[in-house]
Amino acid sequence: MMERPRKMKRVSFSAVIHKEGINPYVDPPLGTGLKIGRGKGVIPVKVLLDGQPFQANLMPLGPQRTKAGPGQHHRLYLNGLMRQAVGKDHRDKIRVVLQLDLKPRVEPMNPALARALKKDPQAQKVFKGLSPSHQKELKRYLNHLKSQEALHRNVGKVMGYLRNAKTRWFGKKKPVKP
Repeated sequence: MMERPRKMKRVSFSAVIHKEGINPYVDPPLGTGLKIGRGKGVIPVKVLLDGQPFQANLMPLGPQRTKAGPGQHHRLYLNGLMRQAVGKDHRDKIRVVLQLDLKPRVEPMNPALARALKKDPQAQKVFKGLSPSHQKELKRYLNHLKSQEALHRNVGKVMGYLRNAKTRWFGKKKPVKP
């Protein structure tokens, strides 16, 4: 007997876009993470903003920022592309639909970084020793650069970071030694 695929739960709500510093966000109802199938930590979600689809993450608020219990209060930050696509900004009301996103989010290896790592086995060893999220962060950074000059310059910076134990990347120390 074949089992039918389980329908993913959705949470729908309307909210006003607020700002924390320079970061626009909406607060889903308390317990949204649990309702869609996850309670703790960062929750990957499929989002509909006024009917427009996006991928995002629900970010947990720590105990110093909410009176709600652990795993109860998450925040959805709205980047510029999202707001521009729906024509909404700070203080506007927006309709939101959230659903747990189970599809793995894989960041492809940048070809320029791959070539540089192939030429430097020591840096490649350090890169492979980084946590998957740290690797993803470096790959995403390089993949979103707009010019070849910026890519070349920043591949050099990443390689310097991987070769030198004292070098930091956006304030981060490497968790492994070369």
